[in-house]
Amino acid sequence: MALTAERKITRVVVDLMRNPLFADMSGIFMMGTKEVRDDVPTAATNGRDEVYGRAFIDALSIPEVAFVVVHESFHKMYRHMTTWHKLWQEDPQLTNMACDYVINLEIVTRDPQGKVVSMPTKDGKPVGFIDRRFAGMNTKQVFGILKKEKEQNGGGVTVTVTVTVAMASTSMTGKVLVS
Repeated sequence: MALTAERKITRVVVDLMRNPLFADMSGIFMMGTKEVRDDVPTAATNGRDEVYGRAFIDALSIPEVAFVVVHESFHKMYRHMTTWHKLWQEDPQLTNMACDYVINLEIVTRDPQGKVVSMPTKDGKPVGFIDRRFAGMNTKQVFGILKKEKEQNGGGVTVTVTVTVAMASTSMTGKVLVS
């Protein structure tokens, strides 16, 4: 019998708290509520509570759900909603992208072989933002680069996704329009 979305999330949280790679985040995993809804396309946090889309979670493997849970928890841990408040006011989409680039790189760095967490994919492409050129940068630094690229590209941001796991490397380039 397949796990419900709610049970998948609960299982993942317990597994993450037991895993040495992510046990240091146990307090963050337990903070706030976790809700699964039919009207949410992916996942989100308000800085305390998390909401997950039922169809999104149902379509993911356990390691992919773990990635999403860790991703939302990193937003909470880094207090992205308050730390980068001025950036959110300036351009919420660009700020979210910048936060996601920083978070996703850190998650992949913690588990480079993807044994515990695995970035979700669709049609072989990562669902989310990841780019090695932002390694070692904070959200404001990434935001500045994305803002400059957006201005140079007439309102669009060029997104280069480069994922390096162990010895394999996959690169994709595309253009994402943001308002």
